[in-house]
Order: sequence, then structure tokens, then C-alpha cells
Amino acid sequence: MKKQILSIFTIFFLISNSPTQTIINTESLLREIDSTFAFKLNIDGNVNFGNIEFAQLNNSLSIGKKINNSLFRASFGYEYISEEKDVLADDWVGQIRFNKFYKKNSAFLFLQGQNVKSLKLLHRYLMGGGYRFRVKEKITNYFDFSLGFFYEDELYEENNFSQIKKYNYRYSLSSFSNFLITEKILLNTSIYCQINTKDLGDVRLFMEPRLYLNFTSFPIYLNLKHRYHSKPYVEILKSDTELTFGVEIDL
Repeated sequence: MKKQILSIFTIFFLISNSPTQTIINTESLLREIDSTFAFKLNIDGNVNFGNIEFAQLNNSLSIGKKINNSLFRASFGYEYISEEKDVLADDWVGQIRFNKFYKKNSAFLFLQGQNVKSLKLLHRYLMGGGYRFRVKEKITNYFDFSLGFFYEDELYEENNFSQIKKYNYRYSLSSFSNFLITEKILLNTSIYCQINTKDLGDVRLFMEPRLYLNFTSFPIYLNLKHRYHSKPYVEILKSDTELTFGVEIDL
């Protein structure tokens, strides 16, 4: 049975503001689930008083349950950041996902909700589904591709006096890969591309490669997240990048 992995501490190094992602990656939980159940919990925080007033709280919870050929997953995360009493992030995100497996392939349905203060996103609600194909597999290595379709309801704060509502249908193209580079180095990568059905130039892209280095008793990981939106609906940058690193312990 594959051991469940619990991150007991994580060190964050931020290239840009971290609470900026609008696409949730649940691939890591899918890799870690065993024949019946998977559970992941991460909580960390930081508070400074005096010359620098800074507070940060992060927590995430993911649960997966497999029944025969069906897999149910639920994920929730919250992040709060304030500096000099200025709130930079007060963000939550949640997703419920269902997969029905047909050998190595699967059909999926999902519901998602979130807000992102740095993107001026008051809420984003999604509902959709799709199909995932196993393209290539060799021992622990694999490459999957998925096609999907979803509806999104978004509300943005344009300024202090007005809001922007967006209702779109989007195509979803995704790829997932897991490659053992050497006996000590593993690369897991997820890529999501979401295209507006009425405006093909309105594209959201999310990439998340995670590199595991197993040179010590506790695996070290480096995780990169990059978000890009070709046509932001409010005055924000088109892209954000986040780099995290830490250790994981098998329980």
C-alpha cells in the first residue's frame, strides 16, 4: 500500500504575491491516494510585532475516498496575510471532485469556489466535467491528457464604487505527468489551459512542476506555480509566480 504523505513543515519563498492562483491542482492527492483513503493537512503561520508588524496564516485540507472504481475528493484552503495592519490576502478556496475510472482513464465532475484579494476577485464559482486519458505509462512514469468543459461565475471589484460580473463557458485542456529522472529525483508536472468559448483570445494558463529530491531521510521538494491570464478583467498583472520548498515525511 502506498504510504500517505503529510507535510509537517513548509518553508515559503515568494517570488510574487502567493494568493494569486485561480486554478486548483488536486493532482498531488490523486498520486498519493491508496486503495481506500487519503488525508492531507497543512497548517503554518508567522506573526511579528514591534518595528515590523506582519501576520501570515496558511492552512489546507484535502480528503480522498475511493470506492470500487469511483474516487471522491474534497479540498479546502485559506490564506491570510497582513503587513502594517494592511490586509494583503484574506482568501479561501474549495473544490469537490468526483472521478469514475475505466481502467487507466476516467470521467470527472467538479464544483469549485474561491476568492482572491490580490486579483480583486470577490468570488469565482465553477461547475463542469470532462474525460482524462492515459497516454503513456511505464512503471511509475505516466503522462495523462484531459479534455473538459465548465461554466464560471466571477465577480470582480473594479474600484471602490463598482464591480464587474463575468459569466463564461470555457474549454479545459490539461496534462499530468510523473517522471522518475533518477532513483533520487522525481518530477511531477500539471498544466491547465482554460479557453473562453466566445473569445478564444481569452486564455488562462496554470503550470505547476514539483521536483522531489530523495537524497536524505526526508524527501525535499521544490514547487513552482505560474499563473497567466491573457485578458485580465481588471487592472492587474497578467501573470504571477510562486516558489515553495520544504520537506515531507511518510507516515
